Amino acid sequence: MAGRIAVYADCGPPFIVASSSRPRLPLHVQPRTNPDTSMTPAVTMMVGGILVILAVWVPLFLRGIPLSLPMIAVVAGAALPSVGGSEHPLIRYSGLVEAVTQFALIVAVIGAGLKIDRRFSLRGWTSTWRLLLLVMPLTIAAIALSAMWLLGLSLGLAIFLASALAPTDPVLAANVQTGEPGTGDEDETRFALTSEAGLNDGLAYPFVVLGISLASGPLGESGWERWAIGSLAWNVVGGAAVGAAVASALVILNDQVREPFKLRSSGSGIAAVGLAFLAYGCAELVEANGFIAVFAEAVAIRNFVPSYAYSRRLNHASEEFEKVLMVMILAVLGASVWQGLLAGIGWREIAFAAIALVVARPLATFFGFLGSGETASTRKAVGFFGIRGIASLYYASLAVPHLPQGTASHLMSIIGLTVLASIFFFGVTADTAAKFCSGKAQKRN
Repeated sequence: MAGRIAVYADCGPPFIVASSSRPRLPLHVQPRTNPDTSMTPAVTMMVGGILVILAVWVPLFLRGIPLSLPMIAVVAGAALPSVGGSEHPLIRYSGLVEAVTQFALIVAVIGAGLKIDRRFSLRGWTSTWRLLLLVMPLTIAAIALSAMWLLGLSLGLAIFLASALAPTDPVLAANVQTGEPGTGDEDETRFALTSEAGLNDGLAYPFVVLGISLASGPLGESGWERWAIGSLAWNVVGGAAVGAAVASALVILNDQVREPFKLRSSGSGIAAVGLAFLAYGCAELVEANGFIAVFAEAVAIRNFVPSYAYSRRLNHASEEFEKVLMVMILAVLGASVWQGLLAGIGWREIAFAAIALVVARPLATFFGFLGSGETASTRKAVGFFGIRGIASLYYASLAVPHLPQGTASHLMSIIGLTVLASIFFFGVTADTAAKFCSGKAQKRN
């Protein structure tokens, strides 16, 4: 999966495909030319330092109260000085936002994979397959129909918007995921949410590509074939294969060296970032899905190497990176609010966001889990925790260069509104709901 999307028009309508084979251009951010801007380099460094400290310190004060670190990050961002310019930061610096959110997701996805103690199997991961193959497509369909009905979007833009909002977030949903490796904190609800969050960020990509492609014009028979084979089948299956292959190669290599020189002997969890980047880069080289490759690599390593101690170190390091990046991203989201992000929002957009958060996923989960044999509390919990966040902002920023400026700004506003609503709604209710579901499970046992 590429970080960029290219539009090709050869003897037919334009079709958008991953462009891993293209040389990557340096990331350019518009120069600071507005004389009114107050975000000087010194202020930027100072604000960045404050945000990192907040990411480490604030959680200590939030124990037992219905507030979350993401909520604090958004509020802190709203107090940031203006970056100047006529556009809010999510649009003006969309390239930078894309790069940072991509980094955050890569780190979060490997963390999600490392948390899972359950060995991989088709039968043992049934709830995951239902969430990915049934619930997610149904959610996309429900959100897309709502976008066409309430917002008057075309089919292509509706599919893009729905695909960007369908993935649950591995960064913001940490408190309803499994615990550290080997802790045993992995009931069916937590396992399903963790494995889904690790995979659906990547699985959304083919549908994001489809939406933007349809927004550019009819695909035609060849366009549909290229999408189905390249952007869907190979993108997903290839990503999983690359991740498993990279993990196997690393495990074999590690087994060939004596104990003092094995990777775990370093005691450094920072290797998690290296593992994630290696799998992602390998997948990019063959135009496969990098996010799925990273998750597959992490799960394969946990299956091949039964070392809880070092897995915990890797997981802890990924969580620390993830937390800092999350605070920075959400601070930019908060800054964007008072700089015009929600300027064009009306009752239709608010109704759409409500449907996307509290109607589409629970309804899709109800139908997707029919006949599953899962308990009612598990189905309700999985349907309730549809937390949206960093992944939605990533796909929104990814699409900005390929859409008209007004369209891109409007879609970014809708996605921003939905993410903000998700952060505050689930930030207040997640702990209570998680304890309720946990209590139900204990009573049944």
